[in-house]
Amino acid sequence: MQFQEIIGQEDVKNKLIQTVLENRVSHAQLFLGPAGSAKLALAIAYAQFINCNNRSESDSCGVCPSCQQFAKLAHPDLHFSYPIIIRKRGEDRKTISKDYIREWREYLLEKHYFPELIGWYTKMESEKKQGVIGADECNQIIKTLSYKSFEGKYKVMIIWMAELLYHSAAPKILKILEEPPEKTLFILVAEKQEQIISTILSRTQIVNIPPLDDTALSNTLSAQFGYSEDQISAVVKNAGGNVIKAAKILEESLSGDFSSGEFREWMLLCYQRKYKNLHEFVGKTSRNSRAKQKQLLQYGLSLSRNCLLTVYGRQELLAISDKEEEKFTMNFSKFINEKNAMEYARLFEEAILHIDRNGNAAVVFMDLSLRVAHLLSTGIAERKQ
Repeated sequence: MQFQEIIGQEDVKNKLIQTVLENRVSHAQLFLGPAGSAKLALAIAYAQFINCNNRSESDSCGVCPSCQQFAKLAHPDLHFSYPIIIRKRGEDRKTISKDYIREWREYLLEKHYFPELIGWYTKMESEKKQGVIGADECNQIIKTLSYKSFEGKYKVMIIWMAELLYHSAAPKILKILEEPPEKTLFILVAEKQEQIISTILSRTQIVNIPPLDDTALSNTLSAQFGYSEDQISAVVKNAGGNVIKAAKILEESLSGDFSSGEFREWMLLCYQRKYKNLHEFVGKTSRNSRAKQKQLLQYGLSLSRNCLLTVYGRQELLAISDKEEEKFTMNFSKFINEKNAMEYARLFEEAILHIDRNGNAAVVFMDLSLRVAHLLSTGIAERKQ
């Protein structure tokens, strides 16, 4: 992965390049940014640039033996750590990232270096469980980095989704993170700074990665994912600079998979107060993976924004992917408006928090459904006044 293959993020790329040219590479860095912002791609391109045998002042060469190994994610001095499912005893016992390295390399290449948790869990065939970076993994990190580098100038350990470092396990790597062996580089990649334990956070230099701008997002979807200009123009506003979200919307719109349809069904049941049907819906939803449950809830959050924009007559700013969704938003904005939108958003944020903390999904969704039903009835009453 060369820097030139990453569309956009020019300021970040220039700053990273300068740290190498000026010989001031910090040994522990945290690439922090929202989903779909090319954080991991930047981390890999940075590692390749550092270890390139014939780099220029702007990029790695892409052709030397080191670059060719990086292109296959198979350089002996490039190491990854990422959330995995800790199997129960009696199952296929896989406890460290290296056990999944083949699947990891395949997944990154399939997703053009834009991974997401739900897709990764699916790749591991464990989408109903929550992955962690556990104690065995931390021990393996220490063991791996205790060896001398094979070929490269630096040993590089990239920890993807560092916020999922298990809190009781993270202290194991504090010493090596603070005082790593010579020519060792840690790059932690994360989205939620508040979920990273403070002792890890204090030992890293933060590199802030912003969302992609609309032009970079459009060009990425075209060049790397192969979508047409007409397809892309319908989703750019809805994606908020998130390549993963935009690609998912496009994939769903073309395949007919879940997106807004399931959510519309849920809200209709809340509006009609069909509690028996709601119970069935909640039962079905609670059997989904937690990542899919969060996807449904996050869609609800984005809807509150769209409803407010509709109420204030700013339809040109709507994050809408198709006409059916636009029609639903127009109708729903009659009930979610400036008087209750904040409360509606708070309910969904609270539900996401409970799902993140492994709360009982059936309880979370049933409670949310009842609260939303009450909120919608309040919206009806206010309209009649």
